[in-house]
Amino acid sequence: MHRNGSCTALRLGGQTYLFDVSEGTIRQLEFTRITPSSVTKIFISHLHGDHLYGLVPAILDIMVCHKIFMLNPQKKTKHKQNHGEKATLEIYGPPGLYNYICMVLTLSCAKVNYLNINVIELVGGREEQGPIASRPRQRGRRNLFLSHYPEIEIPMITRKYLQQNKDNVWIIDDPEPITEKTVESGVEFPHQDGFHRLPNDVNLGLERRLHIKAAELDHLGGVQTFGYTVEEQPPPGNIDLEKAKALGIQPGKKYGLLKCGLSVPTDDGTGTIHPDQVLIKSFRPRKFAFLADHRRVPVPMAQLCKNADLLVHEATLSKVDGLEKVKMRGHNTAHHAGTFGKEMGCKVVALNHFGGSNIGREHVSGRVSEAQEGNQNASQIISSHDFMEVWIPRGGFDFDDTITD
Repeated sequence: MHRNGSCTALRLGGQTYLFDVSEGTIRQLEFTRITPSSVTKIFISHLHGDHLYGLVPAILDIMVCHKIFMLNPQKKTKHKQNHGEKATLEIYGPPGLYNYICMVLTLSCAKVNYLNINVIELVGGREEQGPIASRPRQRGRRNLFLSHYPEIEIPMITRKYLQQNKDNVWIIDDPEPITEKTVESGVEFPHQDGFHRLPNDVNLGLERRLHIKAAELDHLGGVQTFGYTVEEQPPPGNIDLEKAKALGIQPGKKYGLLKCGLSVPTDDGTGTIHPDQVLIKSFRPRKFAFLADHRRVPVPMAQLCKNADLLVHEATLSKVDGLEKVKMRGHNTAHHAGTFGKEMGCKVVALNHFGGSNIGREHVSGRVSEAQEGNQNASQIISSHDFMEVWIPRGGFDFDDTITD
């Protein structure tokens, strides 16, 4: 298929994050370079079927892929080095996600083994009780989204909760910055290639940690919806080896500090070397932002999107549909995607979720033109399609001030 349902994959040197998993996702992944065993995290924006119905098949496919590796004597040792005795899959999303997954697996008599699954529900938001909470007949009854049902428990699946912070943001991962203490205390990662790498090394693979955050979107009443951002730690810069030696520092841990922007003493202790003396080039961290269905982007989510290298934004409606239709349907326009990308300083805006009818070349081109009108050449505007890849270079995009078609 040229245009399947909603699913965006973020590949990060050895691991893959999926954002929403619509029906048919696994079939489409078969035609890509993404292997199911590389998927370590899945982020679900909301519990509408076109963003969710492919999740359970994806879980089972990922599990089977790990099982094949574990039962293969030639691949088992390396697989255990990367993933441990049992691989772990983390799934993030709104309350009710755990009950949905376990109910489908239980009623379909599916067995879960060879894979530990942690379902982390983002709690404390505005719409976490779901759309049925306000119905008169539901008063006094158990809430399907928040309740616990022992009948559908699965030993390999764990339910966890993550509370929002005072800024109405859910901090999924927030690694500490690299400091002198990080290196001196030996908090390094012995990588399988024999090198000792710092936590911000781009070649760290599955052990690499990133800044991952979520905040609410305004989609429809009672339908809790999240957007997500992923930002890498400031990556190490490039060091002039000969210059560092000439200034009195031989190869060692101090090079890691200099690459991370920290000053170090010379080997003989008589002086101090600053990063700007030996760094050839430094790199800013790359950022990815994902906005699913919404009619409005609240301030906390908008702040997270600032200066993203790549913003994925829906383009279900057109500006001519009018504000009332945006409010009624809970979807936004391509024009808003362009305007929002400009306001947030995003480098590239990728349009997706074009609607369910009349999706032809002319339709998509019209949405792109509308987004460009709202963006006023502040960003690159692209239309997404299945199997499209956007490579974000190290240090992020660095376009000219004036963007031409």
